Amino acid sequence: MQAFIVRRFLSSIVVLFMVTLVTFFSLNVLPGDIASRILGPEPSPDQVEALRLRLNLDAPIYERYIDWITDAVQGDLGTSIRTQVPVRDVLIDKLEVTVELGLLSLLLATVIAVPVGILAGSRPGTFLDYGLTLFAVAGVSIPNFWLAIVMIITFSVGLGWFPALGFTPISEGLFENLRSLTLPAIAIGVTSAGSLARQVRGAMVEVMRQDYVRTARAKGLGERAVILRHGLRNALIPVVTVLGLQMTVIIGGSIIIETIFQLPGIGKLLIESILIQEVSIVQGLTVMLAAGILFLNLMVDISYAYLDPRIRYS
Repeated sequence: MQAFIVRRFLSSIVVLFMVTLVTFFSLNVLPGDIASRILGPEPSPDQVEALRLRLNLDAPIYERYIDWITDAVQGDLGTSIRTQVPVRDVLIDKLEVTVELGLLSLLLATVIAVPVGILAGSRPGTFLDYGLTLFAVAGVSIPNFWLAIVMIITFSVGLGWFPALGFTPISEGLFENLRSLTLPAIAIGVTSAGSLARQVRGAMVEVMRQDYVRTARAKGLGERAVILRHGLRNALIPVVTVLGLQMTVIIGGSIIIETIFQLPGIGKLLIESILIQEVSIVQGLTVMLAAGILFLNLMVDISYAYLDPRIRYS
């Protein structure tokens, strides 16, 4: 097990290194001068030259990459060109919103998907199965940005139950904080719940056909105990895989949803940084998101052995 964790960790480091290469070189080989793009239309030659010197743009690109990756390994992701604030501090300041939104979305998706998948998978071919499967397919098919707009019109503008835009920190009240994140979490969570529910249903259908399930029923165990004790746990292996993949969907969905609801998180920051040519922030955000996704994938792989004792890593 320890050898597997070490191998997966080292492979994650290699992948993260490749991400930094692609990110840095793709942002620095775009047509045109970076300094001119950052300064906007019609900058003076003196302004362009001063910025080029400050960003060390006269050095070869490989030297700039070595300098950047060396600083990044030490926790220094550079400085925002426009605000002169360290990129690390900017990301930490925005991280609270995105993490809370992601956790709420994942919790909502799990609470919806697992019961729906269990009910549908334990009664395949019934009207309940068809109805719940239709619900799951609808969740997958509805774009989260469209659902977000519909909910704003209905529950914010029409009914006034939730704020349409903005974010309330937990420090200003838990109730208002949850109100500000309810609609964004639903917009992201419903889509993820559809995919997860279909996976839970498929895994349950397969597991409930196994011999050990028939043996458990033959011993006189109740249907509830058979489903939860013998069916669900063995069906969790593929579900955990999809759950880990859904985290990447949630992170990607937060970029659009945070922009729609004007939430001051990582997703909105990424869009704004791209629009105003904040290369240092885009680079730092990309590396941070990639590291987070790789860490989640590693945790999913490790969890397999704890969910199913039959799995052993050499």
